[in-house]
Amino acid sequence: MAAADVAPHFGAELKDSFKPVNSWVSNGISWVDEIHQFYRERSAIEKEYASKLTALCKKYYDRKSKKISPLSVGDTPTLTPGSLESASLTTWTTQLNAVEAHAAERDKFAQELVVQVADPLKQAATQYEEIRKCHVEYHGKLEKEREAAYGDLKKAKGKYDGACQEVESRRKKMETAFDHGKGKAQAAYQQQILEMNNYKAWLNLLEAHVLMLTCGRTSISSASM
Repeated sequence: MAAADVAPHFGAELKDSFKPVNSWVSNGISWVDEIHQFYRERSAIEKEYASKLTALCKKYYDRKSKKISPLSVGDTPTLTPGSLESASLTTWTTQLNAVEAHAAERDKFAQELVVQVADPLKQAATQYEEIRKCHVEYHGKLEKEREAAYGDLKKAKGKYDGACQEVESRRKKMETAFDHGKGKAQAAYQQQILEMNNYKAWLNLLEAHVLMLTCGRTSISSASM
C-alpha cells in the first residue's frame, strides 16, 4: 500500500532557503494586494459611471417634462392636453427608465466588487502578511539561538580537546611513574578520563541542540504560508 501523502514543508523541500521563500511569499502577497487595488479602483469607476448615468437621466427627465405639451398638442393647442402623451415621448420615457435601471445595476455591482472581491482580497493579503512576519521573526530568533549554540559548541569542543590531551598526558605519566606513585598516577588518569567523558557527553548534547536549531530554522511549515 502506498504511503499516505504528507503536506510538504518548504524547509524539508528547500534546504536553507528561507530567504528566497520569504521573498517569493512577499511578492505573492504584494500581487494579491495589487489585485485588490484593481477591483477597488474598478468599483470607483463603476460607481462614478452609475452616478453620471443617473444624473444624465434626471437631466433629461426634467427636459422631457417641459416638452410634453409642445410635442403632444403643439405650441398653440386647441385641446387641453390632459394626460395625453405622444408615442415618441412614451418611447423616450421607456428608454430613460431603462438607462436609470441600468445605472442602479452598475451602482449595485460597484458595491458588490468591494464587498465580495476587494475587501476579501485585502483581508487575505493582511492575514498572510501577518503570518509571513511571524515566520520572519521566528526565523531571526532561531538564527540568534543557533549562533549562540555554535559559540557554546566551539567552547565545548576546545575543552574536550584539552581534556583529551590531558588524558594522554596523564597516561604517559602513569606509565612512567615509579611503583610508589603508580596508584596516584592511575587515579589521576582515571579521573581525567571521567572528566573527558563528561565533556564528550556535554559536546554531544550541544551538537544535538545545534542540529535541532538548524532543522528548525529550515522546517517552518508552508501550510500556514
